[in-house]
Amino acid sequence: MPVYTCTIAEERLTADQKAAVAAEITRIHSAVTGAPTSFVHVVFQQVPAGDIFTGGRPSGHLLVAGLTRAGRADADRQRLAVDISAACSRATEIPEGRILVTIAEVPARFAVEGGRVLPEPGLEGDWMKAGSETAPR
Repeated sequence: MPVYTCTIAEERLTADQKAAVAAEITRIHSAVTGAPTSFVHVVFQQVPAGDIFTGGRPSGHLLVAGLTRAGRADADRQRLAVDISAACSRATEIPEGRILVTIAEVPARFAVEGGRVLPEPGLEGDWMKAGSETAPR
């Protein structure tokens, strides 16, 4: 379920940097939440260089918007944001001062993946066993 959308100017990141960011976000999300790595989606949205503004001026920021299942502790959501920011900086060489990470939540009952309503956090094992043919891989 979690979807992390990384918005950045076109041609700012190499394919290797994108792969590193995706791997790190996946690793961090799974480590912090206990959710299977197969649940994590990372999408890169690239826009023309002149289409990202910070403070009303063009910028080279990396914007990471995470959408996760509700029900996690505030400390876990904060840890996700902090750890993802640091990992993105390492993988891209963009200073953390130019990285914004947000974590928003949606109740599991309002998300469908593999044709099935997602389980509440912590109940992924039973959900995956019950629908092994449609569970994300």
